[in-house]
Amino acid sequence: MVDTPSSRPLDNEELTNVINLGFVLICGFLCFLLQAGFGLLEVGSVRRKNAKNIMLKNTMDAAVSALAYWAVGFAFAYGTSNNGFIGNSRYFLMDEDGEDFEDYVNWFFQWVFAGTTATIVSGAVAERCRFRAYMIYSAFLSGFVYPVVCHWIWDPSGFLYGKVMDFSGSGAVHLVGGAAAMAGAWILGPRIGRFVQNEQTGEWQAVEIPGHNAVLAALGTLVLWFGFFPFNAGAGYAVASNADIVTTGRAVVVTNLAAASGGCALLFYGVLRNGVWDPAFAMNGLLGGMVASCSGVNVFDTWSAIIVGILGALGFYVQVWVFETKLRIDDPLNASPLHMGSGIMGMLAVGFLANDKYVASADEAGLFFGGNGKQLGYQVYGTIVYFAWAFGTSALLFYGLKLIGWLRVSEEAELMGMDQHEHAGFAYIDDDGTAIVVKNHFSPSSSQTGGDDMLVEVSVDEEGDTTQTKKPTEEHLHSDEAAKNPANPPNQLRQSSVSADNRANPPNQLRQRKVSDTALEPGLI
Repeated sequence: MVDTPSSRPLDNEELTNVINLGFVLICGFLCFLLQAGFGLLEVGSVRRKNAKNIMLKNTMDAAVSALAYWAVGFAFAYGTSNNGFIGNSRYFLMDEDGEDFEDYVNWFFQWVFAGTTATIVSGAVAERCRFRAYMIYSAFLSGFVYPVVCHWIWDPSGFLYGKVMDFSGSGAVHLVGGAAAMAGAWILGPRIGRFVQNEQTGEWQAVEIPGHNAVLAALGTLVLWFGFFPFNAGAGYAVASNADIVTTGRAVVVTNLAAASGGCALLFYGVLRNGVWDPAFAMNGLLGGMVASCSGVNVFDTWSAIIVGILGALGFYVQVWVFETKLRIDDPLNASPLHMGSGIMGMLAVGFLANDKYVASADEAGLFFGGNGKQLGYQVYGTIVYFAWAFGTSALLFYGLKLIGWLRVSEEAELMGMDQHEHAGFAYIDDDGTAIVVKNHFSPSSSQTGGDDMLVEVSVDEEGDTTQTKKPTEEHLHSDEAAKNPANPPNQLRQSSVSADNRANPPNQLRQRKVSDTALEPGLI
């Protein structure tokens, strides 16, 4: 009988390897729940007429990315190479000698990361992107764009390996996905009615298009919070020694504290800004904190995690502001700000907060721990490289799809809803078997908007349809009176300013928000 590991007791080295691989495999199983978290978060944050579409996109992300990563993605990421740019072996999980590849645990865990990166884009292009275009992009990102970055940073032959610190991917996963999402949302263009122009001032303003189910969005956020623990813990690939288990434990605690601080910081800012306890602020803040923690969960102290979480929330908020006030990029889920803005903050935070106790050399320490700035320089370099690659390659694909007419649905289809147009009916059915139809309340002609002090009232009828009405807050300027007064037509009323005396109108009514204060409302992934 041949003496093989399966026919004899394992020695210490083999036992250690089995324990570590078993841990990674379990983390991979749990990380797969991230797909469910993204799906719930996104479906709750879009209008119900697009619910089936967004859920199918998240489901097919897993399927398409699995096939693409099996065929070529893993080969590009971890195949042998002489140039440090891209791998070139192990296609279809075959070793160079044609034998079956045996490192299945590593492939599975890495595929979960690839699928996560692809899913980020679905929120940014929601409610107006053709389904076939999304399928093409999902394969492109998970089979090429992301694997090439993996080769750079995590394969020993990669040109960023050993220089840039990116433990579980604030840059390689989140910044790359966020940059790709930015390219997609930019080239695709905004949804109908998302930005409106004031005819008197010529200024453009963002108009809230609220999602249909905040409970689903919150549940998705909690599932994602859970999924980040195995995501960051499993990236270390080791728990079989005292040192390894301490590092893994610290990574989990850092992840949790970054989420907590980011969520609290953005929630309290929302209270100061808008006067309400808005769950959207909390959810985006805690997710942004976890995204920012990924690069350095193995080198951050617990107190550093508090700072990193706040920085992640700040990175998210700043990019949302730029998108909505400067670039007019419509990202329905604020996916790009959440992953790119927070990811950049996480990458840079390593250059300041990497503890010298946890790094291999003094050159790798952050500036606040006696570092000489070398690591910060590498982090900046890596951030630029990540963005240039992901945005550039994704923009080329999205623009190509736009040129051949495969990228965006027609205006009629967008107003109808993706579910009815592309997926044979609506996601929600009444008890009597009739579909719940959601009307579109925005059209190209709705170009009137109020100033910064204009209020938006969102009403929901018995069928669950939402209607947005812009109104001035003066009590004597109700919409019904305006209709009776031809000297003061509704459009003029919508452009009226609010007097300081009427600031007493309750700012904490959840269905009345300033147009300028609702920019963050739909932003949830």
